[in-house]
Amino acid sequence: MTDRTFRAVIFDLDGVLWDGEPLYHEAFNIVLAPYGHRVSDDDYGQIIGTSVEACWHWLRDRFNLSEPLSRYLRAYDETVLRLLRRPVEPLPGARPLIEELRSRGVPLAVASASLRQWVDATLRGLVLQDAFDATVSASDVDNSKPAPDLFLAAARRLGVAPQDCLVVEDTLAGVRSAKAADMFAIQLRAASTALPPLDEADLVLDSFADFDLSLVASVAREAQP
Repeated sequence: MTDRTFRAVIFDLDGVLWDGEPLYHEAFNIVLAPYGHRVSDDDYGQIIGTSVEACWHWLRDRFNLSEPLSRYLRAYDETVLRLLRRPVEPLPGARPLIEELRSRGVPLAVASASLRQWVDATLRGLVLQDAFDATVSASDVDNSKPAPDLFLAAARRLGVAPQDCLVVEDTLAGVRSAKAADMFAIQLRAASTALPPLDEADLVLDSFADFDLSLVASVAREAQP
């Protein structure tokens, strides 16, 4: 724990606001099925949290894929968007926490390694499209996680210094990205793909119910009339 307080909260999307990783895993297997390949749980653990381009570079090497990378990327994009038409629900406690933080005047952002169209479709499906002051996707930056670009862009859009931002992440790449941006990194272990506790995280939570609102208490006081 820390005795610091923070002025803004930045959430990862998949595995934090909703249990999205199984959908992306399923999409990989749908695309690869005609080629006779399947992404195992261990395979997926190697790429979780990284950009879609990085995932497909890894998979191309893993399965010696011969088609142009653009063909897999296009098929994957179409498959993900089709799967995202299903109803989706936020992880338990996500919506109440977001509502409480908003009521306290805390600036909120989403910073996701997913593509812009996936981020927008997911937030619409969660009915959270109007809940954040800023959203940043892999489509908006040069380098995705574990580089700090996504979180630094989110801080700029919120108008908050990076060191005053608290990040909620679920993957090692995400935690490293937040730390590289000089932000306080919480690892949330609430999704079905939750990793073991990460030593690099500043704080590890098993659910949103464990989120300590005193981490943003100073913002709450500032928000009072």
